[in-house]
Amino acid sequence: MDISDEFRSLIVSEIDFVLKKMDKSENASEKLYYFSSIPGVIQRTFNIEYNPDLVFTHFILRSTYQAFLTRLTAIQQGGDTTIPLQKKHFVKLSSITKELARKIDENEDIDNTLKKYVILFYSTTGNGYYLQQKGLLKI
Repeated sequence: MDISDEFRSLIVSEIDFVLKKMDKSENASEKLYYFSSIPGVIQRTFNIEYNPDLVFTHFILRSTYQAFLTRLTAIQQGGDTTIPLQKKHFVKLSSITKELARKIDENEDIDNTLKKYVILFYSTTGNGYYLQQKGLLKI
């Protein structure tokens, strides 16, 4: 990703802070709250130092946040509880986010990492849950 070292460092620093807060939290809503700041720092960065990879990354991270929020809200409001949002979802969310921070820091390609986010957020949907039940989609 072609961005300055200053912004690369800023993004990685923000992700590291978020991961620490997510790891300390036992509450799914709080974990998601902290995660939501990552798309924010990405957007602030590309508003100053535009890069199409940052726009793509922002889209994937924002979509991941939105999918988790939609599922969590449905569960908390007693709506559709058929599709669970389990601890393993948040463990995987943290794991992928650690990988993203490392790859951004080391200026490595992040496309495969972003694909992992898409698979993870798809697992929160009806069809994603169905594929998990069939053993085809693994978290």
